[in-house]
Amino acid sequence: MKTTGQLLQTARLARKLELEEVSRITKIRPNFLQWLETDEFNQLPNATVAKGFIRNYSVFLGLNPEQVLAVFRRDFIENEQGQIVPRGIVDPVGKSNLWTPKSTIIALVVLVFTLLGSYLGYQFWLLMGPPSLVVSSPAVNITTSIDNIEVTGKTDPEATIRVNNDLVTLDKGGDFFVRVLLKPGQNQLTVVATGKSGREAKITRNVFLTK
Repeated sequence: MKTTGQLLQTARLARKLELEEVSRITKIRPNFLQWLETDEFNQLPNATVAKGFIRNYSVFLGLNPEQVLAVFRRDFIENEQGQIVPRGIVDPVGKSNLWTPKSTIIALVVLVFTLLGSYLGYQFWLLMGPPSLVVSSPAVNITTSIDNIEVTGKTDPEATIRVNNDLVTLDKGGDFFVRVLLKPGQNQLTVVATGKSGREAKITRNVFLTK
């Protein structure tokens, strides 16, 4: 696949024209014409000048200027300073690589401290927050004809459990079990778990005893 310069030079030679003759007619300096034909576009002031020369030279040689410019854009790109550089070979000058070994180390350090902070925050919340509490039975708002009922559930092993202000013993895993006497009518069972921080978790169950 021919380059921009090869297209221009082939067309000129086909018409048996010398660079000096082309320069006299097009008013483009011979050295500029030479750089166009050898694809030395970096020798030109900027991309705007290069595209203007390519267009004028293409028209003079009877070529389609848009097609020749398309080949130019395929192979070259203008960097931030207006210089023409090969596309895909040289990065535009002044374009910094943001992801460097230093930035990688910084990102890893930030990640480690973020994870550490999250872990310490979670541990602090566990220490200072209320303990977990689950009441497995009785269910919510039940009716029974038996004058006693089982209260079971689970909390943190280090917590203390009270059911209607009566202390209940926990096993090693934090499970608890107690049987509570009921009176006729509405009975409210209040389960309170107290953690080391003094914070409490409370669950209430209502049980209706029929006569």
